[in-house]
Amino acid sequence: MAFTLASILAGLGLFFVGKELLTSNLRNMVGRSVQLILSRVAAFPLLGLFWGAVLGAMIQSTAIVTFILVGLLTARMIEPRRALPILIGGNIGSALILLLVTLDIRIVVMLALGLTGILMTQGRLQHWKAALSAIFGLCLLYYGLVLLKSGTVPFAQSDGVMALMAGLDGSLAAAFLIGAALSAACQSSITVALLGIGFLGSGLFSFEQAMLVIYGTNLGSGIVTYLLAGSVQGTARRLALFQLCFNLTGCALLLALFVAEHVFGVPLVMALLRAASSDVPQQLALSYLVFNSVTALFLFPLIGGVERLLARRCPPSPQESDSQLAYLSPETARDSATAILLTEKEQLRLLERLPRYAELLRQADTPARKTRLEALHKAFVSVHGQTKPYIAGLAEGDLTADSHERVYRIVDRHDRLGSIEAVLHDFAAAAPLLEGSTALAAIREALTEGLDALLLSYVEAMAGDDPDDMALIERITGDRGELMEGVRRNFFNDAALELDRDEKMGLLQLTGLFERLVWLLREMALKAPFEAGTRPALDAA
Repeated sequence: MAFTLASILAGLGLFFVGKELLTSNLRNMVGRSVQLILSRVAAFPLLGLFWGAVLGAMIQSTAIVTFILVGLLTARMIEPRRALPILIGGNIGSALILLLVTLDIRIVVMLALGLTGILMTQGRLQHWKAALSAIFGLCLLYYGLVLLKSGTVPFAQSDGVMALMAGLDGSLAAAFLIGAALSAACQSSITVALLGIGFLGSGLFSFEQAMLVIYGTNLGSGIVTYLLAGSVQGTARRLALFQLCFNLTGCALLLALFVAEHVFGVPLVMALLRAASSDVPQQLALSYLVFNSVTALFLFPLIGGVERLLARRCPPSPQESDSQLAYLSPETARDSATAILLTEKEQLRLLERLPRYAELLRQADTPARKTRLEALHKAFVSVHGQTKPYIAGLAEGDLTADSHERVYRIVDRHDRLGSIEAVLHDFAAAAPLLEGSTALAAIREALTEGLDALLLSYVEAMAGDDPDDMALIERITGDRGELMEGVRRNFFNDAALELDRDEKMGLLQLTGLFERLVWLLREMALKAPFEAGTRPALDAA
């Protein structure tokens, strides 16, 4: 019994470690080229369904498929309706792993495991490390399931489990609920489905009960997906709701077919499984694939109506438009001249967000203020990150002598924008350190008002086309080192103030951040300004 439990535990450990390796490395490998392929095939629902199935079969995880689609939605590279066929196909493809476990391909898996493990340690192959790690993770996942399968039969035949299951008395409803509960508890429908197959092999479950355990796992995994997506809002949440809808619809359809076959004797799914294979474990593995395939065939023609219902249930969140590109897309970026102009427009849009941080500084330090600050920061980081691949595409394209210099400034400006926003975020997050200080209230207010005026003037000058405004920016962003040092010295040397440790640290941090911010703004104005006449061109675009 100890060896049986050790086999099950080792199988679970290898499965979850393999799944984590597979997931994390595939996320790193999902680059712009994969996103572009999916965004193009998504224009045709049948192609989206096919490539979704291919993607699901390759990565064996609807969670990763969902992750890729959420990224495409956020980057406006795909419409919500176009994402649904890919997700449907992903469900079909990811169901193949259970069928593979019932086939004896252990020699192939062990060879792949050994070979990838050796290659991962070779320094010359570091650029292949993510791909090798993903393959290694997939092999671990498979081998973990094999160990789990080998341990379930003797485990199910143990006296304790036999006594526990004897109370079910062949209950079909209990088998379905067990599958749903265990799948929700361990967040893996595959492992629970293997338990069902093992229980059948031990004689603990009938074929019908094992089949309902597998159906129940889909209900459990759908509920878990919905619960885990609780923090996701807006358009991206539609994918989680659709996955729940997919699993609920599949349960309703397949349970109806099961009742028709089991109660009324109509040859349907079980008859099809027995005709497809004489091996009982393979029949159950095929039932998992049938579940996803039948559900896909049912929902595919209804995608339009389902998407409209989801759109009403999950409208775009207020922060969603701030987190998405407004101008760049695969279509608009095909022409290099247009792409340069629209990239600058995205950068100008980011620049114009900076004064919002000063507005937050005037608000009291409350949880709502912290939430708004983090939402503003995440939206900026999201758009900044989504713009980078387009900028990389500009730098790699064929450029004229004039456009080459302009693209260089775009690259430089983008890095500086990220640094400026990071300092602004830190400044806004640290400002509450002086909020409760009576002695430092004046300096906090002065820094806040000075920052507000500086950012408003800076944005207006950078976005405009007036040399006098730029000359003003050069003057007001001059070196503030001596000024800030004088402020700190005056406060520290004033014995009447009696600043405590937190007040001194807050003063040092805020004046230091203010000094660095002014320097960063000056550097960008001098070294990465917008082209003269850019703003009128942007407005006309």
